Amino acid sequence: MRLQTPSKRRPAVNVTSLIDVLFLLLTFFLVTTQFVDQSALKVELPAMAHSEKTQHIRRYILNLSADGQMTLDGRVVNREKLRDLLARQAADVDASGGLVLRADRHLPYGDVMSILDLIRGTGIRRITNATAEPGE
Repeated sequence: MRLQTPSKRRPAVNVTSLIDVLFLLLTFFLVTTQFVDQSALKVELPAMAHSEKTQHIRRYILNLSADGQMTLDGRVVNREKLRDLLARQAADVDASGGLVLRADRHLPYGDVMSILDLIRGTGIRRITNATAEPGE
């Protein structure tokens, strides 16, 4: 008499619940991650120990590099183009939280002040100077 041997069943792993957990984690990290806009220009911000932290709804960011190049929201501009763009968008810039000026710490003070004067001349009144915390 021949006995039947039970067939070997391969263990199976149900991955459906693991995929659900993976998608939940992915969604959590996508929702909680903050994306920071960095400019193409290398700008070393001056350090300030007693600066205020500000957040805006829509930031207009003007970067001034040490060699005098300027970018407004990632677009390279010169003085004339900057004046025209800001004059057309002055109401929107002030309503959205203002303009963030990121000037390199090696840029001469007179150059920064001339840009500030140009900005004020376009009608923008809300200007924030970006700084770095000491040690950064």
